[in-house]
Amino acid sequence: MSKKCSVRSLSDSALAELANLLVSTISYVQYAPDVHLDINIVMVELNEYLAQSGATSNIYQDLLRVILSSDYLDANMRFTCLQMLLNCGVTFLVTEVFPFSYYEKILQVIAAQGAGLRVLNIKGIWVKEEHMHYMYEIVRRCKQLVKLYVPYIANDQLLEEIGKCSTRLQILDISGETDITEIGIDVLAKGVCCQSLTVVDVGMPGEENICHSDIALILEHCPQVETLSTYSFVGAALKFIYDNVDDRFKCRLKYVHDTGTDESALHVIMSTCPRLETLYLDTPKTGCLRALHTRTLRKLKIYKFVVAELLPLLERPIGRNLRHLTMIKGTGNLELGKLARLCPSLIDLDCYMIDSLSYGQAHAKFQQLEGLEILSSAIMTSSLKAFLCNSTDLKRLAVDTVEFTDEDIMSMFVQHDFKVLEDIWFTLAPELTVQAVELLMDSCPELQSVGQLTGWSLTPDDLALIRGLLKSGNSSIVLTPNGFLA
Repeated sequence: MSKKCSVRSLSDSALAELANLLVSTISYVQYAPDVHLDINIVMVELNEYLAQSGATSNIYQDLLRVILSSDYLDANMRFTCLQMLLNCGVTFLVTEVFPFSYYEKILQVIAAQGAGLRVLNIKGIWVKEEHMHYMYEIVRRCKQLVKLYVPYIANDQLLEEIGKCSTRLQILDISGETDITEIGIDVLAKGVCCQSLTVVDVGMPGEENICHSDIALILEHCPQVETLSTYSFVGAALKFIYDNVDDRFKCRLKYVHDTGTDESALHVIMSTCPRLETLYLDTPKTGCLRALHTRTLRKLKIYKFVVAELLPLLERPIGRNLRHLTMIKGTGNLELGKLARLCPSLIDLDCYMIDSLSYGQAHAKFQQLEGLEILSSAIMTSSLKAFLCNSTDLKRLAVDTVEFTDEDIMSMFVQHDFKVLEDIWFTLAPELTVQAVELLMDSCPELQSVGQLTGWSLTPDDLALIRGLLKSGNSSIVLTPNGFLA
């Protein structure tokens, strides 16, 4: 049988109780018709109560996390709690989403009370130009910042302030559509954080809204940078340095995302990134893959490619070392047994929009495969069944369309031991009934979620029956009627 719902921890229960106490007290003061108290005085008294009760900085942080992320509290209540709980001992803050009318007040509170912050994430606050001066003040006052997430709002002046004040900054998110130019990037790259930055999220995936020569400044002057995760033209930036600055240049990049890569650009990537672990090639040019030679690569993602070009690459040591492989829009047939022979150490395999996949019963099998996704890729039912029966160590399985019957589920999941399978996802499975759900629940002891049941042959009564059985047995399985697995 499936796992049972775990008992809520004492710390979580106590935190929820304390948060409810604070919220209910503030709500009573603000909205009770017969109460006329100054909310500012009440907030002071509540803080005194927390201090006298021995509340630590971690408790203040956890209270802020629980309250600010709540889907049930209105913006005014969440803002009041932010105003009350943020103090110099709090080191971690995620603002979450607020209406525009609260932006200025939230920024004022952070600037005035957030001097101790080491991590600040304001993804839910879309700061406009008229409020940017508060952001500059926050950067000046929060000198302990190690991680700063400010996507879609960065401009040159903000980068200048970061370059002047953020001596400890390691992770910076300035991704999205922004007003950044070469001027701001140059100041940042040569600023006080140039030796500490390891992650810079900049630009938008698929769009060169920031010139590769500007990104080259970061790579040239920030020697500890390991990833530019949202920038899709890293190869062009590296080639700019190689061709115009230093043909012996080396960097610490562990992740590279490049678009339209040709053989010379891939050669430069190999030469300049000796520590490369993850590579994403978007629409590589024909013949460029032969320049890929590295023993450090663990993850490969490739979009718009020819299967016949990829397989010879995987015959080299690179194939034996790969742990994660994502293939999107591949032309030709991919024989999964051959892939298992070339990449025996794969943990995750994702196949999206591959022309065709095939597998034979006697073919090689993956020894460590834990995650499998096959979406919009043609594969015969017999091949899929044979492959799954040889992949019993799977933890995550997702296939968009299957022609399995209840008898197929019996032959695969009951007769073979899927002892660690946690998530199973068939988007469209018109032949599977409530019996298939029951078989999966009974035969997969670690099962946590089953979906997408609206694409199965289940009636509302069937779903109600299964949910009733799960509830009565305290099962932790989640039935997903629609949407996608997280």
